[in-house]
Amino acid sequence: MSSTLPDQRPTKNSVVMRIVVAALALFIAVSALPRYFSSWPWATPPQLPHQSALQAIRDQGVPLPGWVTDEQVKNKLGGKTWSIQKLLPIATDGDSTAAPEKSDAGVTSPVFLLLRPQIWEADQPEVEWLDIKGSQHWTTDSHQKLSFGVPTNHSENSKTVRISGDFFRAWGQGQTYAVLQWYAWPTGGSASPARWFWADQKAQWSRYERMPWVAVSVWLPIAPLSDIAPHQETLESLGKTLQKTLLQSVFTSASAQMPGGGLSRYGHRAQLKS
Repeated sequence: MSSTLPDQRPTKNSVVMRIVVAALALFIAVSALPRYFSSWPWATPPQLPHQSALQAIRDQGVPLPGWVTDEQVKNKLGGKTWSIQKLLPIATDGDSTAAPEKSDAGVTSPVFLLLRPQIWEADQPEVEWLDIKGSQHWTTDSHQKLSFGVPTNHSENSKTVRISGDFFRAWGQGQTYAVLQWYAWPTGGSASPARWFWADQKAQWSRYERMPWVAVSVWLPIAPLSDIAPHQETLESLGKTLQKTLLQSVFTSASAQMPGGGLSRYGHRAQLKS
């Protein structure tokens, strides 16, 4: 009996058939890839809620209870567009022309509110504080954490939003300020971008949307190189009012719009370097 094994070399026809099958499989796989990936939520960037209201902040500023906006302008600081408001406190008798807070030297001065909102999905807090410091040629010291809480609403189920701001003294070009600044978002606020990053990650994983933010910097002119401690209460009160206003009028719904107003009623402008 012959022990010769049959010839197992592939024939020309079988090789061609395998090539055709492989090419056909590759064509089907390539055709299916776009449809496969388009079904994943990561195929499109997360949505930015409250986008219209955030853009309105940049254009109009924010009207604050208890304060009147003497002037509002848009200006670039470090290449980024900020809303700059000149605020005066409203007297308890309802007189909107009340004198602004007096500094240690007895010189009346307004309070300046600077806001830079997030206006597109990829916009992230980065170097806003360096932009301000560099554009104004500031020297700073007396940095300290200023923490406060703000209720989300007036209901019994209201939660308290915790804010951790940077409170410090800044001076340059003949003017000294007591400054309070932080990044505000719907569930909290901090002067550190890292705190926003983790809140943003949680929002993306749980709701597949970005955590909207507004950079806030409040400047209170004070006597040259004077102590900022006497002005802490004023800035904390203003900070609470602002965060509460953002929670109730900006971070409430995607269709929220800022009320009108906030534009200049007077001819002079705040002097800030861009």
